[in-house]
Amino acid sequence: MRQIITAIVLFISLISISSCSSEKGREGGANKEEQLRQVLRVQSLYNIHPGEDIVPEMMATIDSMRSTGRTPYYYAALNVLIDRLFSEGHFAEADSLAVKMQEEADSDSDSLSIAMAKRVRAQMFYKLSQPEKALQELDAAPDYVSDPYRSGSDFGTATSIQEWLWIISRELGDTTAMNEAGEKFASMVDANEKINRWTDSTFHYPVSALSFRAQAAFSKGDNKSAKEFLDSASSKILPALPARAYEHLYTVRCKVRAAHSDWTGAIADADTLLHTHKDFPWFYLKDLLLKAEILNMAGKHEESAKTYSEYVNFHDSLSNKITDKRLHDLTVLYRSELDHEQKRADRFRIFAFGAVILLLVILLLFAFSYSIREKRRNRLLVERLKELDRAAETAFQLEEDHISDDASIIDRLDRHMYFERPYTDPSLSRKELAEFCGISTDALGLLIKNEKGMSVRNYINSFRLEEARRILGSDSDEGIADMAVRLGFGTSRTLQRAFKERYDMSPSQYRDASHDLESPDI
Repeated sequence: MRQIITAIVLFISLISISSCSSEKGREGGANKEEQLRQVLRVQSLYNIHPGEDIVPEMMATIDSMRSTGRTPYYYAALNVLIDRLFSEGHFAEADSLAVKMQEEADSDSDSLSIAMAKRVRAQMFYKLSQPEKALQELDAAPDYVSDPYRSGSDFGTATSIQEWLWIISRELGDTTAMNEAGEKFASMVDANEKINRWTDSTFHYPVSALSFRAQAAFSKGDNKSAKEFLDSASSKILPALPARAYEHLYTVRCKVRAAHSDWTGAIADADTLLHTHKDFPWFYLKDLLLKAEILNMAGKHEESAKTYSEYVNFHDSLSNKITDKRLHDLTVLYRSELDHEQKRADRFRIFAFGAVILLLVILLLFAFSYSIREKRRNRLLVERLKELDRAAETAFQLEEDHISDDASIIDRLDRHMYFERPYTDPSLSRKELAEFCGISTDALGLLIKNEKGMSVRNYINSFRLEEARRILGSDSDEGIADMAVRLGFGTSRTLQRAFKERYDMSPSQYRDASHDLESPDI
C-alpha cells in the first residue's frame, strides 16, 4: 500500500520537475526524458518486487544516471534506493548513502536535494527509535527549500519535512512544535492550490492538512472546530485508495474519539492504523500501544492486557531483529569498505604522522618555554620575598631594641609571633593568644579582624606559611607531609593549597626556585 502512494506522489513530483520552467536542467531535453524513464524504473522495481533482491539493479540504474549528470531525477531515484536499503535492514549502508547524497547535493549547490537527504536521514533515525537525533537532523531542513511552490518537487519536499516534524514532535510530546509544523503543512497546501492552481487528486494533502488543524484545535480544547475539521477530512477520503494515504486522519480521529468516550470509533481507527502499518513495524508498534491504552480506558481490561502483551512481545522481537540486522549490516559494510578505508588510511598516514610529530614538537617547545618562564618568575618572586624577609627581620630587630611600654597590643602580638614562634605548636589556638594579650577571645578576633583584615586562624596560618617558606628556602630536606603535620596544617594537601594561594606557587616550586638562586650556575 505504501508503495502505491509513494509512486503516485513521486510521479506527480517528477512531472512537475519536468514541466517547471524555473527548474534549470543540467542536460538536454532527450537526457531529461531518459532520466525520467530511469527514475520511474527504479520506483517500479521497488513497488513490483517488494520481496526480491533488486538493489543491485536499482544501483546499476542510479550509477547510469550519475554518469550522465546529477539531476533532480537522480536524487529522487537515490531517495528510493535509500528507502529500500533501510527496509531490508541495511541501516548503515542506507545512512552512508544518505550522507553521500547530501555531500553530492552540497557539491552541486542543490539545496532542495540537501533538504531531501536530511529528511531521509531523519526518517531513519525516527524508525530506529532516536527521535531526538531525527529532530536534530530535520531542524535545519526547511531552510534549504527557498520556494515551496516553484515545482512539485519543492512542494513535495517542503510538505514532507513539515509532516515528519509533526510526527517527531508528537513522539517527543512537544505539542507546540507539533501544531506549528501541522499549520505550516496546511498553509503550504492552501497556498499551493492558489498559486499553482493544483488540486491533489488523491486528497492526501488536504486530508492531512485538515487532520493537523483538527489536532491543533483539539490540543487547545476547541472540540467543536476539531470535529468540523475531522468531518471535512473524512468526507474527502477516496475508498479506492489504501488507508495509508490518510493515516494522519485516523491517528488524530482516534485520539479525539477516545477523549469523547467513543470507544467503538476509536478502536476502529486504531485497527485501521494497525492494518495499514502491518508492513511497517516501527509504526505498527506504536499502534499496538495506542490500542491497548484505548481498550484500557474503555474498561476492556482483558483485551487491553492481551494487546499490551502483544506490544511487549513485538517490541522485544523488533529490537532483537534490528540489533541483529545492525550487526550483520555493519559486518558486511565493514568488509566491503575495508580496502577503501585501508587506502584512505595509507594516503593520510604520512600526513597524519607528520602532523602529530609537528604538534608534539610545538607542544614540547611551548611546554619548555612555559617551564623556563615559570622558573624565572618563581625565582624572581622568591628573590623578592627573601628581600622582604631581610627587611622585616631588620625592622623587627630595631623595634625589639627600642621597645616601649606603650606599644599597641597588635604590635606586641606580632613580635611575640615573630620571635617566640608559638605557631610551631600545632595545637595553638586563639585562647593562648588572647591570654598573652590579656584580652578575651572575642576581643582578640575583633582586634585581628580590624588590624589585619583576617580571622585568627588565618593570622596564625600566615606565620606558619612564612615558617614553611623559611624551611623550604633552607638546606632542610623535611618533607611536605611532615612539615604540614608539624606546623598544624594537618595534611600536605591543605598546606599546598594555602601556600599556592598566598605565594602563587607550590611548596615544591618554591624549594626549587630557592635552590636555583643559591646555585652558582644560575
